[in-house]
Amino acid sequence: MNNLSTMMREIEGYLTPAIIDSAQRCSQRLLAALPDSENPANNRVLLAYGGGKDSSYMVAYVRYIQGLIWQQHGSTFQLRISTNRHAAMNSSVMENIDRVYRALQIHNDDFTECLVTDGLQIRHFDRHLPMPDSVRQQNRNDVLMNGHRFRADARSTFCNACNLSMVNSFGLAAHFEGGVDVIITGDSPQEQTAYLAWARHLSRLFNAPVADKSRGFSGFLQTLDGVAERYFADIYGADQVTPAHRITWQLERDPLFFNIYQDTAYEAGAHWALLTEFMHFRFDELMFSFSESDCGNPTLMAHIRGLRAETLMQRSYAEGIREYVRFALGLMEQKDFPPQLIAEMAARYQDDAAIDRARQRAAEFAEQAFGLNEAQLVCMIYSPFIAQGHQLNAWLKQLNEAPDEQSIRALLRGDSDDVLLAQQLEQLSGLTVAQLRQCWRSAQVSSLLDGTRGDALSRVLRFDPHKAVIQVNNGALQDIVTEVISGR
Repeated sequence: MNNLSTMMREIEGYLTPAIIDSAQRCSQRLLAALPDSENPANNRVLLAYGGGKDSSYMVAYVRYIQGLIWQQHGSTFQLRISTNRHAAMNSSVMENIDRVYRALQIHNDDFTECLVTDGLQIRHFDRHLPMPDSVRQQNRNDVLMNGHRFRADARSTFCNACNLSMVNSFGLAAHFEGGVDVIITGDSPQEQTAYLAWARHLSRLFNAPVADKSRGFSGFLQTLDGVAERYFADIYGADQVTPAHRITWQLERDPLFFNIYQDTAYEAGAHWALLTEFMHFRFDELMFSFSESDCGNPTLMAHIRGLRAETLMQRSYAEGIREYVRFALGLMEQKDFPPQLIAEMAARYQDDAAIDRARQRAAEFAEQAFGLNEAQLVCMIYSPFIAQGHQLNAWLKQLNEAPDEQSIRALLRGDSDDVLLAQQLEQLSGLTVAQLRQCWRSAQVSSLLDGTRGDALSRVLRFDPHKAVIQVNNGALQDIVTEVISGR
């Protein structure tokens, strides 16, 4: 156990007396909660690690607790750390994770294992582990199909499928090679209650079966599996729901939950030296995007807002960007980001020249992460194929060389098999003919402002808390209009 011994000596120089005291109390609570508290090594504990600043601190805190129990009892629990990857996490996230693991002496430690889930594949961590092409393609499809259905609403486009994938990764990691006894969470009791309410709310929206409350975590996963099956059937069509869209819920054993929220604070400013000096966490220019530090999608959310203003609203790209920046900086303040990080993010969009640079950076990231070009993102903003082409004419009008509208309608109705037109539409939208026809058959999702309850997807959109209602100028209508803005 030299790894733990060395780590304990080094990390304590970065911990305040208050954190050390709280960790000692927390270690006793955790030891008492383990199914076999007399033999700590007989217990396996799962911790999810996204690779961002807050989860990096949580890994350090739990690792320190693991060391405290070892110091006091000569043995400690088995710690399983699992990271769920997606296309919007670049290599810098894996490099940050690797630096954190090295600082905490986790590599080659007998009491710790580190996993990576890529879709349905789960492997042991390696910072050079390539992401499977199938996962990148699935993420691309999810962005496109959700984006067209929700008319490029930021959260719905990028987060709905990703959130369900994250839940599935919990199930995969909790079931892997013998399962786990305990899952550690840093969520507040209110957040945990909200998650349960969210799962039950979604199950009602989609008329999905709700598992018995006594089923615990596996029951929670089973409920969300029913939600995922119905959600993706609505997005893709019932015959196109893949195993990657489902949620693993038949676990080796049902783990207990242990909450460390009461024991420690997560604000990065409270443990800045631990994060940046001891664990060498680096804020990558793309992965640190607004309120995220391990995902580039908020950069694309801002980019799409700019493109929406420039095309659909006939305003300027910069105006749309500034709307998103005001909204997202407010989210950062709500989430207690250190002032220097908020200032750094604001500086990226401080003037027209900075916005031009950010636009180029976002366009390159959209290509690199999802293989989507600007024309395909603009197409998603118009969502021209939804509801039998409700916005088709408006989209065609802004194209330089537009295909014939009636020919498109015939193709998507199934009255034509024009191969050249199909290829042209795929190039313009990123969607296959089968996906275009699914969009054609799908209903328009109504927004928060429509005043009607609508279908399940419309109510999912209204239930999302990370949004605001704003007044903007619509150049196309020559009027001030009310819009909903969402993001991260």
